[in-house]
Amino acid sequence: MKQITVSTNSLTKFPERNKKFPTGNAKFPTGKAKSVKEKTTFPKGKKEFPKGRKEFPKGKASLHVWRWLLILLAVQFWPLARLGADPENLSNLLQKADRLDDTDHYLEAITILKGLEKSDPRNVEVLYRISRVDSDLVDDLPDDAKKKGYDYAVESVAYAKRAIEADPRSSEAHVAAAIAYGVMTDFVDDRTKMEYSKLIKGEAEKAIELDPKNDYAYLVLARWNFEMTQLNPILKGIAELLYGQMPPASQEKALEDFQKAIDLAPNKMIHHFCYGEALARLGRKDEAKAQYQKVLRLPPTCREERGYQQKASSGLKTLGR
Repeated sequence: MKQITVSTNSLTKFPERNKKFPTGNAKFPTGKAKSVKEKTTFPKGKKEFPKGRKEFPKGKASLHVWRWLLILLAVQFWPLARLGADPENLSNLLQKADRLDDTDHYLEAITILKGLEKSDPRNVEVLYRISRVDSDLVDDLPDDAKKKGYDYAVESVAYAKRAIEADPRSSEAHVAAAIAYGVMTDFVDDRTKMEYSKLIKGEAEKAIELDPKNDYAYLVLARWNFEMTQLNPILKGIAELLYGQMPPASQEKALEDFQKAIDLAPNKMIHHFCYGEALARLGRKDEAKAQYQKVLRLPPTCREERGYQQKASSGLKTLGR
């Protein structure tokens, strides 16, 4: 799971092979074909081959080779074919996708997840993960890949919606939706940003209602509260128009939710970094420095977290160690 933005920030069946020929000592004719009147003799009780197939075509693999090839291919594709009946294997593949996502191997994670989706298109665990990886892909793209980022952002929203449809009571599905809407704010106008902000808040609150221990939901809600208190006059006017009045948001509620996220997951670097950034913007230097120092003490697991550490180091220099 990477940076969350909430502010103006997608068994092979093989053709049936020739039926097994009888084994034994019968020999196939070699050289020129016999005349039409001649017939090949077969062991007693065996049927003759279909007309025109008295011998294997020259250079073709034996039936035994084909048999082993089919067995090997079946073994290769068997895990995906059995996913619906093998929850343990599904769990292992989901964990593998999570590890790939956490270590910046987004496309490999997407490949696994979309393979699982084909086996079970309504599996909420698969759908919300695809949404989350798409969101992470957007954050990882260079600035000049805006069109590609937009495509991933749109797909992220679509998969989050499918996840909620598959299981409306999945807290993770609602968090994925909140994150996806936050990512979309990078690609839309100011009015649409504010429309998405309303959705972000609603999805984060629903996620917490369904699972009060969902640390990411608290992080999203904390960032929403904080950013709403920092709106410029234009965005504030749009927000009042959309909400009827400015929604209840406060810096105190933001800081409270940051702390809840940390209490639930004290070793997640993103929580400490975002909390430190908010504290620094509020001029609470000592508290901000404490959070930045925690960021530096945690071992980074991906490029995004190494980026947090670089920014935390710079933040400490700015605030004065």
